[in-house]
Amino acid sequence: MEKRAMIALALSFVVFLVFMYIGEKSKVRPLPEAQQAQQAQQPQPVQPAQPPAPAPAKPAVSPTAPKPAAAAARPAKDVVVETPLFKAVFTEAGGRLKSFQLKKYKESLPFTPISHFKLGPVGFEVERYHSPENASAKPKELVRPGPGQDFPLGLSWEGKGLAVPGTLPCEASRPGLNLGGGDKETLKFTGVSPGGLTVIKTYTFKGDSYGFDLAVQVANHTGQNLEGQLDLDLSENFTGEDASRSHFLGFNGSINNKWEEIKSGGLKESKTFAGKIDWAGLDEGYFLTAVMPQAAPKALVLLKETPPGPMVASLRTPVESLPAGQAAQFSYALYFGPKDLKDLKPLGLDRAINFGWFDFLGRPLLYFLKFLDRYSLNYGWAIIFLTFLIRIVFFYPNHKSYKSMKDMQKLQPKVAKLREKYKDDKETMNKELMALYRTFKVNPLAGCLPMVIQLPVFIALYNVLGYAIELRHASFIPTVPFTDIVWLADLSTKDPLLITPIVMGATMFLQQRMTPSPGDPAQAKMMMFLPLIFTFMFLNFASGLVIYWLVNNVLSIIQQYYTNKYLT
Repeated sequence: MEKRAMIALALSFVVFLVFMYIGEKSKVRPLPEAQQAQQAQQPQPVQPAQPPAPAPAKPAVSPTAPKPAAAAARPAKDVVVETPLFKAVFTEAGGRLKSFQLKKYKESLPFTPISHFKLGPVGFEVERYHSPENASAKPKELVRPGPGQDFPLGLSWEGKGLAVPGTLPCEASRPGLNLGGGDKETLKFTGVSPGGLTVIKTYTFKGDSYGFDLAVQVANHTGQNLEGQLDLDLSENFTGEDASRSHFLGFNGSINNKWEEIKSGGLKESKTFAGKIDWAGLDEGYFLTAVMPQAAPKALVLLKETPPGPMVASLRTPVESLPAGQAAQFSYALYFGPKDLKDLKPLGLDRAINFGWFDFLGRPLLYFLKFLDRYSLNYGWAIIFLTFLIRIVFFYPNHKSYKSMKDMQKLQPKVAKLREKYKDDKETMNKELMALYRTFKVNPLAGCLPMVIQLPVFIALYNVLGYAIELRHASFIPTVPFTDIVWLADLSTKDPLLITPIVMGATMFLQQRMTPSPGDPAQAKMMMFLPLIFTFMFLNFASGLVIYWLVNNVLSIIQQYYTNKYLT
């Protein structure tokens, strides 16, 4: 490969980094319309909790206000909801979510550290492998309350003369739930405040989904009209979490058909989002907790974070008037689970997965990678097969590129003479060079254009291989052969032994050796350090991405050798 190819490769990577930086700073784009909002909540007579229904035209006077629940006089009990996908623990203190464990995902891989060496940003780790299936690896926990025990799904009322906290003592309708794959069950929490406000929270679960519904009934037994606001909280404590492993920690959502995103630690003061709330959530890279208002045209999202406390996203619904003896209905859809398209799409949350500027390329690549995984041993082999297929697609453009570079190489003696002859007259030198290229029908940019065309594919693959949950804890070669030393056991993280990035750097060095030395000494120095720079940059990249780049380099060397020897 000629020097122009290496220069183009370096420039392409610079453009890639610029794209990634700009994309992180300005992720604002239109989103598909959310589902049509249901009818706005209206006052209606107090009655036993049930899924929200349209209020009657003329509400009747409610029956006598219920007495405060006996739960206020005893310690709050835990209520466990278990499905094939998750185990959730609710507390009667507000009907909040105390724990939410995903059965199909692990918190971390159960490896035993042996040795660790770190020099600046580069770390070398030696660990002993234990099979996740046989070891006692903890399931992934989505509730991290922090020191203040700020559990998610707290429901609070704030109004003139009356405030009800999210920890209102409640009584659960059932001691627990155990759902099968096709089951659908409900769990009700009923609480009565000392001031006479009755709050009934009814959760509806499905055995085959990470999504569940929440129907809320707020009944006014205070004897006076109420005006206030109802807050439903999502909270997550990101303190101590490694953003480099999760890629993103913080808030995101679809508000006014725009993507909104705020990283944890980047919130100096509370922030309010008003308008059309499609959904709002707290994101930790591979997992998402989200709330979708089903009938709240005037809802707001309030976001706050005070480290070391949790980040709290409150969905606030104003209630302009709730007459005495009447009730208001509210409904929400909730999601606690992985950022997997097959789970998110049925709920309208598929845009929570964001592959950046070239998302339109990233999604098909992810679907195709999942297809290849079904017919290969693991995702490592799927990445290799995908790399082969991409090289086949770009075989002809790459062939034209190598051929053009070979033609340019043949002209180098003439180019050198012209540069020497007109070294003091740049304008004349450029004219003579253009004339030389026209005479021999050589385009100096022909070797670079195919690389520019492939750059969007590389950026899309960078995001897919770095952010897709399918690669989290997906192994290729989990241990160094004939040992129990961890190697490529997790394609979403770096190679702990740094073997693949170093081999990748060696392939780049081989490509450079196949390239004639540039006539310009400055370019020669740059070319000499380019493989080293790339190797250093890839040391902390996800090993799945490094495997793609390594295999791509090997195939590029083979094609270049074949083109140079037989087709030129």
